[in-house]
Amino acid sequence: MTRAAKLTAALLAALAVWFFPTPPARAASTLRFQAVRILGPDGKPRGRVYAGGQSIFTLAGRGERSVADAQEVARRLNALAEAGLRAPEISLRRARGRSIIVARGERVLGVDRRMARAHHSDPDRLARAWAENLRRAFARPYLSLPALVTPLGEARSARLLGNIAGEVKVRVEGPVASAEWIPETGSVRVLGHAVGETTLEVSDRASVLRVPLSVKKYAARWIPLPAAEVTGDPAPAEAVARAVKACAAASMVLEPGAWGRVTPIAEGLRPLARGKTTRVPVFMAAAGDRYLARRRREQVVVRNESVDLPPAEMLMVSNWPEKLTSHGLWFEGRLHEGETIRLLYHHVNATGAKADLVVELWNLGDETARVHVIEGIGGPSYDEAWAGHRAAKKFLQNQTAGVGWVAPVPVGRAAPIVAQTMPKGTVASGVLELRELSGGAVSVRIYLAPHSPERLPRAIDDYRESPLLGQWHYAKPRREVKARYEVGGPWAFVTIGRNPSSGLVEGDELRGNYGVIYDIELELVNPTAEEARVALTMEPAGGVARASVVIDGRLVEAAMLRRGVEVRLAEYRLAPGEVRRIGLKTMPQSGSNYPVRLAVRPE
Repeated sequence: MTRAAKLTAALLAALAVWFFPTPPARAASTLRFQAVRILGPDGKPRGRVYAGGQSIFTLAGRGERSVADAQEVARRLNALAEAGLRAPEISLRRARGRSIIVARGERVLGVDRRMARAHHSDPDRLARAWAENLRRAFARPYLSLPALVTPLGEARSARLLGNIAGEVKVRVEGPVASAEWIPETGSVRVLGHAVGETTLEVSDRASVLRVPLSVKKYAARWIPLPAAEVTGDPAPAEAVARAVKACAAASMVLEPGAWGRVTPIAEGLRPLARGKTTRVPVFMAAAGDRYLARRRREQVVVRNESVDLPPAEMLMVSNWPEKLTSHGLWFEGRLHEGETIRLLYHHVNATGAKADLVVELWNLGDETARVHVIEGIGGPSYDEAWAGHRAAKKFLQNQTAGVGWVAPVPVGRAAPIVAQTMPKGTVASGVLELRELSGGAVSVRIYLAPHSPERLPRAIDDYRESPLLGQWHYAKPRREVKARYEVGGPWAFVTIGRNPSSGLVEGDELRGNYGVIYDIELELVNPTAEEARVALTMEPAGGVARASVVIDGRLVEAAMLRRGVEVRLAEYRLAPGEVRRIGLKTMPQSGSNYPVRLAVRPE
């Protein structure tokens, strides 16, 4: 096995144990052991162990410790009875001056000289007598069977253990399940008919055993797994992992009240070139208090394909109120097939406790929707300018390179595409471009919710149109600007964030134009006979701000902009008579004070 395969196997095992620990096995037996506290002839406490109503042995010589030892021995013997121990499996061995009673190779009880003196005996003779008492107890007829949990509509079998005496009969109380005895295998077979709890009765000539029986649903079911889709040349490993998780999560249908986890195994994951395909392993698991846990490991096919990505036709902004003081829905918008929208959000968790800011896609249509996502996520952070800057920077990088992934949204389900865990007082910021490739009737919603370690697609029980639908929507969130600078002439200026966009709701204005992309074409002209040096700078036109600018495909981050201080973004050398055109793209970013101003001037 390769090192990567070993790491993957170890990770899967760790996830299974951590998220879904194996419940302790339960069984029922007609042979039961009990420890009671008695007083010996010397008036000191002793622990006596009974099998049914028959005394097996009495531990003495250690006061109250003898009582605790007897209780532990009774626990071990009950476990052995539930496991169907037979008399011949009980034996003796010597170790460090003690005579030890052993069953199936495991220590049951050690007899030392102190204990033997309390019984006026020696360790070997006393241990032999007690071992013989145990053999007689385990030689009597008794039945043992594990408590059964059967999946709804499926059958499960369990072997009947112990010392069976005569014909075996089985019966289930009520309509929850049915049972039959399979003599060829010595087992009881149970078929689950309805979810519920009942009792399975198993009897022979000498014993009647009543065993708890449960019929449960699985915590999740799986529907066919679609291929994951990414874009970009290449698509980075992060986008591949996001697509794999979205695809796998869409295939897992959780029962109400159940929870799950989807974990792509990203060890060694590499960028995926356009036109290429790869497979990524993913671990999926689901559980719930009323359900049977399920685990699954799949290989998700990932394809990097070209997708038409036209400019966004609508900007949606979730920023009112900026400080969220309670859980609940805070924004809703609609997607339309073939249309691209840009979504900007920027919120403070003011609830006083950790919470999750969640962006969900609700499929209200009658076929699976496919939504292409280009994302830039910032925070959580106590610095709102940094959170907004990080979101804008990542978004501009991904949008310029066409890097994204496709979120499948099954019919009647709400799929989270972003879930940011926010400690109290922190800011979460994001910029997304969403293009519905197919499906129709998709709502995008933003809400604050109590923290959850994992968020997966969930069923839409009831949809009611939010009064927030249609608010803070701004058409044509792209501004094309041209500017010309001629060496020896006046400086050229471009202001970013002035002249607010008008919202679809009358009177709504987007001051600062946060989330609006500015595509700027600069023409630099040197009409002189000498080489000229030209600087491209930025300065604030309001308060403190940050900025990210894509200059001819290369992203440049401006240092913190402060009043009266300019930041140099680039400089150029123009040959005599040269005319050079430079393409710039930027966007007012959340948490900063806009407008800001670009200037082209002599070096």
